Amino acid sequence: MLQASDIRVSLAGAPVLNGAAFAAEAGQITAIVGPNGSGKTTLLRAMTQDLPYDGTITLDRDDIARVPAWKLATRRAVLPQASRIAFPFTVLEIVRLGLTAQGDAPETRASDALARVGLAGFEGRFFQELSGGEQQRAQLARVLVQVWEPVGPDGPRWLFLDEPVASLDIGHQLEVMDLMADYAARGGGVVAVMHDLNLTAIYSASVAMLLAGRVVAQGAPAEVLTDATLSRAYGCDLRVNAAPPPPATFLLPHMARRAG
Repeated sequence: MLQASDIRVSLAGAPVLNGAAFAAEAGQITAIVGPNGSGKTTLLRAMTQDLPYDGTITLDRDDIARVPAWKLATRRAVLPQASRIAFPFTVLEIVRLGLTAQGDAPETRASDALARVGLAGFEGRFFQELSGGEQQRAQLARVLVQVWEPVGPDGPRWLFLDEPVASLDIGHQLEVMDLMADYAARGGGVVAVMHDLNLTAIYSASVAMLLAGRVVAQGAPAEVLTDATLSRAYGCDLRVNAAPPPPATFLLPHMARRAG
């Protein structure tokens, strides 16, 4: 289990997280949602030690502040919002960076990961030549090879994903969400910052709503994604609806199905 208690982070002297509390369990997807500037990415970066913080964060009962970085790298992998690559690395070279945490991984694992994210055959292409969505999926493949097996000798492994589907078309969004769901179903933990509330409601077992640097609600999607909570968080009048019956034309992600 991942637990964060009374997390406080300031950036450039301004408080961003103000005593945030958060929990996630292995075996399910936990989504972090909220308006722009609410602290979603900051919370994720604190939980992955990319930012200094006050408070306590434990991963499977271990205080992450006391766990060596190399050891944490074998237990969790992180996908940031965006990655800037200054040098002309190939896609295969980028994905193979994730293998450094798993020294006994087979040579084929990087290609296997690329196939899982729909980029089979992209190994020799330069990363900078890819579209934004393709770059995001290549980075996801890198993350996957780092914690390939959802459960390891030390227990569940974790994926920390910051907006993993933000730059993807609907087909690839579903592909990535299915991949996340499969990882969780096999015993791993998945924590994802999300903006698409429909996909969040469909795939997540738990949702944490951030507002002004605090988690104002966390629980099952039906408990958190309510008219009142959504309207308060996003500052506009929102209503939770269901799709109308046929033959109305009304496309939502939960009506879509990937082919195959």
